[in-house]
Amino acid sequence: MRKEPVAIWLFFCCIMIIVMIFIGGVTRLTKAGLSITEWKPITGILPPLNENQWLLEKEKYQKTPEYKIFNYNIDIEDFKKIYLIEYIHRLLARITGLVFCIPFIYFFIKKKLPKALIIKLSIIFTLGLVQGCAGWYMVKSGLVSQPHVSHYRLAMHLALTLIIFSMLWLAFVRYITGQKNKVEVSTSSIVLLILSLSLTFIQIIYGAFVAGLNAGLIYNTFPLMDNQIIPRDLFFMEPKWLNVFQNSVAVQFIHRNLAFIIIIIAIFVAVKNRRMKSLLILLLCFVVQATLGVITLLLKVPIIFASAHQVFAFISFAMNLYILKCVKLKQQNKCW
Repeated sequence: MRKEPVAIWLFFCCIMIIVMIFIGGVTRLTKAGLSITEWKPITGILPPLNENQWLLEKEKYQKTPEYKIFNYNIDIEDFKKIYLIEYIHRLLARITGLVFCIPFIYFFIKKKLPKALIIKLSIIFTLGLVQGCAGWYMVKSGLVSQPHVSHYRLAMHLALTLIIFSMLWLAFVRYITGQKNKVEVSTSSIVLLILSLSLTFIQIIYGAFVAGLNAGLIYNTFPLMDNQIIPRDLFFMEPKWLNVFQNSVAVQFIHRNLAFIIIIIAIFVAVKNRRMKSLLILLLCFVVQATLGVITLLLKVPIIFASAHQVFAFISFAMNLYILKCVKLKQQNKCW
């Protein structure tokens, strides 16, 4: 059984998700995400085709909180611009679904997929359907009473994307690595790699919190926040635990410091396993990711750097997953 076509397909699906993540960042940062006020999975594949249809879409947008509070003077040409950005994001999601489904059906009919992979891909397909609903659930939160989406729903939308991406990526990695030539590492190295992966997942969720709460537009200095290591108003909400999730100051503080912790872990593992070049690449990924984050903060969230920051989070997560798949526990290892 030739594995190359299946591996290429899985890799291409991963690339499509990465592109969609970038476009999603652009959509959010251009405030285009609430411009399409309806979810039409089938008929929504076509944009407005004439002036009357454009005017109808604008009338629907005029009923939203975003229009009433921020964009009440937007003209039809500017509306078309933000509408088309959101349209491209939704269209790309549909195309990604087709890129996944059509080859899946073909490979299934041709019996080119092992049973275990069929089960995993079926789960991915189901999660993809859930993701479409979650995306609309997120958008809907900004169409009722507030001119922005819930940061909790934004985090859920991003987390689902990360889970789908990770499952596809792992399926691809298994195809290209198999069980051979695994590198032996100590128990401590594996534990730290799992820890860095877990913290990166949390970091990505907090990135969504930062975006949803517009926390990147405050304390635009580095490394200090308002000339302080620990800023004021870190725990002004009651009860205190609520600050961890809803206080923009605390959310940015956590997001910043998680990056330091992840990089320190990556340095430790890379030094401990100096012969593994992939660990140096992982460290580089984390450093680039942190650098993009700092630039995004200092420049007050420019679209290109902020979107690249989001994309590189997924790339770093993928590299960490790849390394964990390529290592095994060293035999009779008793030291940390």
